[in-house]
Amino acid sequence: MKSGLINLSDSHLLEALCTSDDDHLLYNEFVKRFLPDVQSECEKVCKSRKIDSHAGMQIAHETFERVRKYKSFKKDLVKIPDERKGILIYLNRVSLSLFNDFHKRCQSKEIHHKSYFDDIIPAEIPSASANDLKRKKDLAVLMLKKLNAKEQKVLLTDIEYKRQHKYLPDDVLDILAIELNVKSGSIRKIRERAIQKIKKAIDEFNQG
Repeated sequence: MKSGLINLSDSHLLEALCTSDDDHLLYNEFVKRFLPDVQSECEKVCKSRKIDSHAGMQIAHETFERVRKYKSFKKDLVKIPDERKGILIYLNRVSLSLFNDFHKRCQSKEIHHKSYFDDIIPAEIPSASANDLKRKKDLAVLMLKKLNAKEQKVLLTDIEYKRQHKYLPDDVLDILAIELNVKSGSIRKIRERAIQKIKKAIDEFNQG
């Protein structure tokens, strides 16, 4: 069994880990192959966000524990030809989610930054009528339909992170750029284009 694991490709190893209950050997092999790279990425995030490196090391290990617990990986999640790089992107997304959770715990007293979306669809509308909620939902659907796939991805990522960060962190921009197959500098242009489309959609909705 152990010698067979060494011959498994990275994606087959991860698929086996996510479909097996007896995953001890699979998990150890997977961690051995990818932990150094995940730790390296976590160190970069810690430096860019001014976080203690020990927290980054903990998050690196929690990344693998979460993958093992939820077993959510599917091979079609890897969108690029380089199999290993695709898996690292997947792992980095998991670790970034953990970093975001970390920020929420540590920065609960910090000011939350509003995005252009907050005034349209607030997180909580306790006194809103059913018609108000339906109108806001219809507007959100209309706005998303106006955006192409890349613009939707950038917009939704922007909304997710703007509650904790004034600007999108560099590591998030880098992963977005890889996933969308564009240069990091293009993300801002895509975002600005999406905002203009949203403003136009709002005008059309209000005139309708």
